[in-house]
Amino acid sequence: AVLSSFATILTVVGTVLPEPTAAREGLPLLTVVEQLESANYIGQVGKPIYPPNVGEDPERHMPRVTVNGNDVEISVNHVQKEDDYVQFMWLKDVGTNEVVLAKELTGVVEEKPILSARVPSGVELRPYVFDKKDGLWKGDPFKVK
Repeated sequence: AVLSSFATILTVVGTVLPEPTAAREGLPLLTVVEQLESANYIGQVGKPIYPPNVGEDPERHMPRVTVNGNDVEISVNHVQKEDDYVQFMWLKDVGTNEVVLAKELTGVVEEKPILSARVPSGVELRPYVFDKKDGLWKGDPFKVK
C-alpha cells in the first residue's frame, strides 16, 4: 500500500484510519482519491472528469491549512448537508506525488470537515478536497518547518 511507505512520515491525529476500505468496489481509500484526481472521460485523455478548482464558491471549498509546530489541520468552510457535502479530504506528498493520508466523510456526521495529522519537519504536502456536488479542490502546497 502507498501509505505503508509513509508510515514513519505522518502520524494520524483523531479518527482518520490509514487505509479503510471505501464503499466503492472495496477499493482502498487512498486508491479512490487518486482516481478522483486522474479520472478522464473515455477516449478523451487529458480531459479530466473533475478539473480542480472550477466548481462554485471557492470560499466554501478551497482547503485551508493551519500548521502549529508539526501538527497540521486541513479544513474547509463548508456546511455538510445530505445532498452537498465534502466527501473526501487528503494530503499528497509534493515530492513524490503520492497520496499519504486520506479521510472519507459523510454529510451528516461532521459539523466541519477537518483532517488532522502530525507531520515531521521538512515535509511538503498539498491538500485536496472533493465535494460531492462541486467536485475537486486543490490547495496550495505547504511545508512543515
